[in-house]
Amino acid sequence: MTNAPVIDRETIAMLREMDAMTKEDNLLIELIDDFLFHSADLVKAIRLSSNAQLERDLAAQSHSLKGACLNIGALALFQVCDTIETLARQSKLALMEALVTELESTYQKTACSLAELHRRINRGETIEDLLG
Repeated sequence: MTNAPVIDRETIAMLREMDAMTKEDNLLIELIDDFLFHSADLVKAIRLSSNAQLERDLAAQSHSLKGACLNIGALALFQVCDTIETLARQSKLALMEALVTELESTYQKTACSLAELHRRINRGETIEDLLG
C-alpha cells in the first residue's frame, strides 16, 4: 500500500538536532522507548476494534497511533493508520481486515527498525542505513 520509508531520515535528523541543542542526548531515545512501549497495545486494540467492527474505537485508536508515528518519523506505519482512521470514520470496514494485517506487518518492521536504531545510537554507531 505504501512506499513511504519505515523511518524518516528528516524526522530523525530533527530529533537529533534537538538533542544536540539541549545537550541532553536522550530525547530521541526517550521517544523510541515511549513509542515501543505504548504502540504495541494500540496495534492490539486496533485489531480487536476491527474484529468487533467498533468504528469509533478503531478511528480513535488509529488516530492515536498515527500521532505517535508522526512524532518518531514512522512514515509507512503513519500512512496505514491514516487509511484505517479515514475508512473507520466513513464506516467503510470492508477492507479493514487486509488493512489491519498490513498494519501489523508494518508495525513489526517499524518496531524492529526503531529497536535497532536505539541500539546503534546507544553504541555510537552509524544509523544512516536504517533511515529512508
